Amino acid sequence: MGLLLAAPALPARAQAHPPKAPFFLTLHLAGGTGLVALGGGVRVAHERLEPEVLVGYLPRRLSGTKGLAIFTLKTTYLPWTPRFGDSRWHAAPLTLGARLTYTTGQQFFLTAASSGRYQPGYYWWSSAVRAGLLLGTRLGYQPSGGLRTALYSELSTNDLHLVSALTNRSLRLPEILTLGGGAKVR
Repeated sequence: MGLLLAAPALPARAQAHPPKAPFFLTLHLAGGTGLVALGGGVRVAHERLEPEVLVGYLPRRLSGTKGLAIFTLKTTYLPWTPRFGDSRWHAAPLTLGARLTYTTGQQFFLTAASSGRYQPGYYWWSSAVRAGLLLGTRLGYQPSGGLRTALYSELSTNDLHLVSALTNRSLRLPEILTLGGGAKVR
C-alpha cells in the first residue's frame, strides 16, 4: 500500500489520454473452432500479431454425437493495416495465421496408442489435436472514444486435410478448406 501511495502521479496529459488497451474479445463463427467460439487475446509486436485463446462449441446435431467443446490457440499476423484517409475506418486486406485446436470427447484421442482401440502404427495422427493455417481479411471501425470493432473472415485448413489432399488427388479445395469469421472488440 505504501508503494502505491509513494508512486509519482501521472502527468495530466497521460491521465486525459490513457494508453490503448491491447486486449480484445472475439466472437468466432464456424471455421474449425466450433459453431460458435468465444475468447480473447492481446495485440503485440506493434499491433501486428494477435495471439488468442478461444473456447468453442459444436452442438450434437452438427457433430453426429454428443456436443463437443473445442479449445483453440490461434495467432493472427496483420502485415498491413491501412486507414481510409482521415476516416475512422481501417482494414487488413490480408491476414495470415496459425492455430492449434483440441477437441474433447471419448471418440477423440491424443495418440492412437493411448486410445487402446488401434494397433501400434495404424494411425499416425491424433484425432483430438489439429494444427492449421489460415488466410483472411478484416474491416474495422473506431468511433472517437469508442470501442474499436472489426469484422473478419478466414479461410483455413488443417494438417490432416493437407495430407489427405496430397495423397488423394480427387479431393477438391472445398473439401479441405473451411470458412469462418467473426468480430473482435477492444
